[in-house]
Amino acid sequence: MSLHFVSSFETIHKFKKSRYFRNNLGLVATVENNGKRTYNEKDKFSFFYNNRYRTTIYAQGNIGDIKFYTDHYIKDSTFAAFHGDNFEEFLFKFNDEIEMIKGIDFYLGKVIKEVEEKYEEKVKADEFKKIEPKVDGNANIILKNPGSATYADVKAYLKAKQEDRYKNKT
Repeated sequence: MSLHFVSSFETIHKFKKSRYFRNNLGLVATVENNGKRTYNEKDKFSFFYNNRYRTTIYAQGNIGDIKFYTDHYIKDSTFAAFHGDNFEEFLFKFNDEIEMIKGIDFYLGKVIKEVEEKYEEKVKADEFKKIEPKVDGNANIILKNPGSATYADVKAYLKAKQEDRYKNKT
């Protein structure tokens, strides 16, 4: 499991209060390639984030295999947690109350647990979508009751009409 947190500079400083946080400035954002500066593809998450949001993020550190990045274009206390190798995104608003009462380590544990639960729900929902068969439309509904026709019914009607057109020509 890999987790990546991206937030504003102020929110990262709140995460840095954790006793497990280690400063790690990561890899350089761009490298020279044949006389041109290109984005560094070795840091896969940073490369993904740059391509998706068109902004450069800067590594700040890590807690185990959880990496923290700063995006200077995030102006509020919202932070994003990206889970897994396909970087599923989950947005959170930093809760100062929980952090003040229970501590930053408790808050991070709570956020990680929520991310894992949401990720599991998303995986189950994706599997359910794959299993769910697509319903074919009924071409006769358009002639019998046009008001209750769906888009699938219209597609089926047009397909049937197209097939009949070619049958009559031969």
